[in-house]
Amino acid sequence: MDGKGGKGMVKMKLCTHFQNGTCHRADNCTYAHSEEEIGTPQPASAQGKGKGPLKMQMCTHFVNGTCHKAGECTYAHAPEEIGTPQPFSDKGKGKFEMPGADAWGAYGMAKGFKDKGMDPWSMAKGKGMEGKGMDPWSMMKGKGMDPWSMAKGMGKGDPWGIPGAPGGWGGADYKPGQYQEQPGGHVGVEGLKDAITRACEPHAPLENQWSKDDMVNRICMSIFKTSSKWYKEDARHKESGTAIQAQALLEEFTEKIMAGLASTCHDKPWFLEIYLSESLALAAINTFKGGALFKRTVAPIIVTHVDESIFRYREEERHERVMWESVSSVGIKADYLKKANKHLNSSFEAAHISAKYGTSPAETPELGMVCDFVQAWLSGFVQRAWDVLNNGLSAATQDQQIGVVTALFQYLCDPSHSCLPHDLTQQLNSPPPAGWDFVAQATIVLFAQQQQ
Repeated sequence: MDGKGGKGMVKMKLCTHFQNGTCHRADNCTYAHSEEEIGTPQPASAQGKGKGPLKMQMCTHFVNGTCHKAGECTYAHAPEEIGTPQPFSDKGKGKFEMPGADAWGAYGMAKGFKDKGMDPWSMAKGKGMEGKGMDPWSMMKGKGMDPWSMAKGMGKGDPWGIPGAPGGWGGADYKPGQYQEQPGGHVGVEGLKDAITRACEPHAPLENQWSKDDMVNRICMSIFKTSSKWYKEDARHKESGTAIQAQALLEEFTEKIMAGLASTCHDKPWFLEIYLSESLALAAINTFKGGALFKRTVAPIIVTHVDESIFRYREEERHERVMWESVSSVGIKADYLKKANKHLNSSFEAAHISAKYGTSPAETPELGMVCDFVQAWLSGFVQRAWDVLNNGLSAATQDQQIGVVTALFQYLCDPSHSCLPHDLTQQLNSPPPAGWDFVAQATIVLFAQQQQ
């Protein structure tokens, strides 16, 4: 032993995390980062020599933009802070101040930059990066990692920015809940704010509660939070797979973000109209970049898949709204509305597969397929909703039942708010007309069959 760190425990074996590029403890690691370090003393901070408890995990509030403790926080605001001493605080004796904690303290408290002669851009503790041949953005000492492998210490090589980095989240200009991004994707999603700003242009004049800047910030924050959470918790994009699997993952990713946005913008009529394909494609590219699943997927295809996924999400949302409007407008008792709506949705889903396509006579084969679907949907609903039709109407005569079902499905097929599958209607030269007579005829035939 050479006595570098004084007496105490020594490093007995190599750090496997460092070899894999995932060790975030730098000089505070209790394992050797090279053969030469085996047998040398463990860092004093790991041996509890006057430095108190250590920061052992990331601050989730800081990542979400809601931590107000700055340098007094006992959790790490950057991967390289993990393993460093927690700031001393004793209400009865005053608060401990780290040397050199000035404007840099918002994102680097307790590092003592000035007293150590360190460049504030250096995020490694204990010694500057000069002389190491390191890129200042490298989070691992001696690894020379590229900027996309930010925050390896968080576990996955996070591309979502370095909380606490200069110019990044937690800097002097940082405000909780305020979305920030840096050129090159070091912080946030590069280009997201510009894309959302353009998307909000036509809708901002119609919004009477949020300012345009507020609209942009809320949407950006929602996309950013959902995307970064996905990256940290879901590693499927790193596994090899087929183009179909990549498309399916993109659809799932898009639906997740849209669900988060729906919560943020739940009462905004412009939400179903605002153009989001570009913004979500940027988030997807930033999230899945470098993943084995997308190694043969070009960016324009990602945009196409995202656009299709957004359309399907909005169609499903619109269908749910129109179906509820339909059951609420045909005379069904209030106590039976939820049951009727449930049966309408379940029979709609089942009809996609159960319809006997190619059996209904029509002017064109394409229109015949739409008729086949409506026939299956109508039949499935009547079978499931028999209780509603017998007990949920003011007078459960057959004529009234036929009238209610006819009105219900003519409403659902009306071209101004059609709930027919887009995959079928897009093949038509023109949609079925309002008050479509096919629905009335099919309903009469169905009830006649029920009596047999």
